[in-house]
Amino acid sequence: VYRTASGAPGHAYWQQRADYVIDIRLDDEKRHLYGSETITYHNNSPDELRYLWVQIDHNIFAPDSQGNLMRRAPDTSRVSFRGLHRLLAQQAFDGSARITSVQAAKENDLPHIIVGTMMRIDLPQPLRHGESTKFSIDWNYAINDSKIVSARMGYEYFEEDKNCIYEIAHWFPRMAAYTDAHGWQNK
Repeated sequence: VYRTASGAPGHAYWQQRADYVIDIRLDDEKRHLYGSETITYHNNSPDELRYLWVQIDHNIFAPDSQGNLMRRAPDTSRVSFRGLHRLLAQQAFDGSARITSVQAAKENDLPHIIVGTMMRIDLPQPLRHGESTKFSIDWNYAINDSKIVSARMGYEYFEEDKNCIYEIAHWFPRMAAYTDAHGWQNK
């Protein structure tokens, strides 16, 4: 009833909804991003949700992230000084998101656990079909120098102008998808 045999939406198809209000401060001197957001999550599924999953994509830059732990060791037999500098800077860079607060709308702390790039938030009471919940998350992280730690985001410093350009993707904690086919997409 949710999807037809072709995968197209069926007559009982539903889709979750999340509304965000986000305040951001960019510290240009320290190359650091500070954020605070309020998320209103609407449960349009027929399921009762006891917890929510939030993606924290920036944790891919944590020193103990799976990506860093699985990186191949570089060939140091022919490494330049510039290459060695980049390697050491990559190992020293900690761009993981610091989650400083997770609170319900009534300013009560919500229990949560962070696993890699995912955060599970336990709800004080189950979220039933048609209901919504509102909560806030405060976070911050260091922005990577894209010449040293290359990624789909970062900053590039222009010596001649004494300023930076910032290209930042996946920059805020966002709701993971919850679907009829797979439930929470928390992998």
